[in-house]
Amino acid sequence: MTFSSISDLWNQWNIRGIVILSLSLQVFLILCAPLRRKISNPYIIFPLWLAYLTADWVAAFGIGLVSHGQGNFLIFQVNVAIYVFVQIFPGDTSLVIPTMLVFLAGAIKNAERTFALYLSSFPRLRTSMHFPDKLRKDARSKLNDELNKLEWEHSNEEKTKLTESTMVKHAYLFFNIFKAFLSDLFYFSEERQISFKYFHKVCALDALRVISVELHFMYEVLHTKVLAIRSKWSYIFRFIAFTEVMMAFVFFNRFKKHQLPELDVVITYILLFEGIALDMTTLSILVFSDWTVAKIMSYKTGRSKFDSFLHKLISATDDRRKPRFATCNAELNANSTYVALDTPFVFRRWSESISACNIFSESLEKSPRKMYKHNQCWGIIAFSNICSLPFLVTEKIISLFHQTRKICIGRTSFIFVTTPRYTSKNPFINELWIFIFEEVRRKSKYVSNPTDARKIYEARGDMFLQGRLRGINCENLLEHVTKASYDSSVLIWHTATEIWYNKEKHKERNDKREFSKILSDYLLYLLLKQPNVMSIVAGFAQLTSVNMIFAIERIKGHAKDVEGLCETLYDHPLELLELRSPLRQGIALAQKMQSLDDKKWEVMSGVWVEMLSYAASHIKGEAHAQVLSKGGELLAFVWLLLAHFGCLYKPEWGTYEDDMFEMELKGERDDDNGDQEEDVSTVVTAERDDDNGDQEEDVSTVETASNRC
Repeated sequence: MTFSSISDLWNQWNIRGIVILSLSLQVFLILCAPLRRKISNPYIIFPLWLAYLTADWVAAFGIGLVSHGQGNFLIFQVNVAIYVFVQIFPGDTSLVIPTMLVFLAGAIKNAERTFALYLSSFPRLRTSMHFPDKLRKDARSKLNDELNKLEWEHSNEEKTKLTESTMVKHAYLFFNIFKAFLSDLFYFSEERQISFKYFHKVCALDALRVISVELHFMYEVLHTKVLAIRSKWSYIFRFIAFTEVMMAFVFFNRFKKHQLPELDVVITYILLFEGIALDMTTLSILVFSDWTVAKIMSYKTGRSKFDSFLHKLISATDDRRKPRFATCNAELNANSTYVALDTPFVFRRWSESISACNIFSESLEKSPRKMYKHNQCWGIIAFSNICSLPFLVTEKIISLFHQTRKICIGRTSFIFVTTPRYTSKNPFINELWIFIFEEVRRKSKYVSNPTDARKIYEARGDMFLQGRLRGINCENLLEHVTKASYDSSVLIWHTATEIWYNKEKHKERNDKREFSKILSDYLLYLLLKQPNVMSIVAGFAQLTSVNMIFAIERIKGHAKDVEGLCETLYDHPLELLELRSPLRQGIALAQKMQSLDDKKWEVMSGVWVEMLSYAASHIKGEAHAQVLSKGGELLAFVWLLLAHFGCLYKPEWGTYEDDMFEMELKGERDDDNGDQEEDVSTVVTAERDDDNGDQEEDVSTVETASNRC
């Protein structure tokens, strides 16, 4: 094929190819964008983000081809579109009407997208939450009513009691209150009491379902156009845009097209049909979304026949949308069988998995141990494997390169990549969540003032060691928590947990042993693989972990598996290791654990839950929001669980917003400043009297509060 033939082919297909590519990307994004919150596999998330970036580039490139110019500015692109539109008039006036209709529909779509980006920005969300929110007030009153309907008391049962539609309704009401946490704002005392009572009544699995829907609402607010499209004006403009595309299709269909190239006619039909089909698809997604279920369930059933019909329709779909469960077991211990979430892929709201990373496995260049589900849907496994295949091949090539480099240069050469290359994913087991839920619930009973909440906020294992364990002397273990930074504590306890997990083989089921292993690997994964999320508490974990791997490689000798490596490390003289090395302190901690016998797993599991809670409460809401578009994390669930139980504490706020206002009032009284004292008292009573005053007065008082924050 000569250069001239290639040039002719390009001139014939460049614009057409770009149009078809843009169409394909739009269809791909509409159908596959929800995978961002359902799958945590980076090999699947990467093509999605690539499609997002490519879609904008393709549109700009196509405009550049038409105008024979280049430019990425929005004003330039709009001017070129108008220029192309005007060029039609002298040539063929019969295409003016359908072209104008499509142009106006596109303008509406772009305006909607721009408005959605504005509404979902963090600065705008934070500003909007400083003002009285009608939805938040309604949520408080409705939750009080729902709380009275919950007749049963808390139990440790592993069965859910709330129907799917009722659970979505409750989650929506809580979302209208707890969305403030995304901007690191706080709730009021009345809201805290309602949430506290509610979560002390429901079981752990129902609490998990409520929190998962709350996080789903947060995801859609931040990463979709839901704020822009769920309004009356949006419905009107969407209907106008849809009607315009339909009319353009009719006009073009009636137009005599014999003088036009047949290929261009086919592409135009495909574009118009695609616009109609995508609008119908988005409408169906909107109708069957959790937002619609929450709105319908908020109406009274007897208000009209239509409302009663909608209630019955939603209730009829409860069984299809409720969570499913599967059994799973550890890879090396088939006797330990657990129940894990296994919701159908279509109805799944997050990845339902927990990632794992392990220093010992990394040094042996092996993936950490993971648990396997029984009877998992083959289609999901096949889809994930097919999407991951090209990336797995690339990863194998890179791994071979690293091995060759080690042989040529030496195993002790410096590793430039400080993030681990070997990770795995465990299913989200119900028993682990119930254990975490009960630990947080137990602590919440002792929170009666900001001082108690602050103790829980600052605890990272020391509270459990000092107050929970009766008859066990844990004083010699405290130094590995109180005298070490958070990241060092995680590495120290990770070392001790891994050593005993592999040294001690239990034929009988030991839940806390498995919980300790899962949480140990999970927290290490967060520190090493999610440094942006854990930046506040991560410290120098990545660099320290590399030094630990170097030390392990020098010690391990001929150990070929994790069990042999743990035996070697446990018997290694501590004097030969660096004095303040987390590896040395971890081995020392493991040796101290020997005197605890079976109680060691109770100690480790309790400490790991406190460490997980510490990370969840110290990380900002914006960081928690980042992981929602990557399959979600257990860390975000624990964050909201702490908030619901009233265990969150902010140094600048206290236990809830009322504390801050009261502290501000007290400080200004001490200064004997009468004018400011009067203003602060107005702010203190603004939210408490929000149901009795004039709305304009409420706005002014809360504005004063926000300015002082």
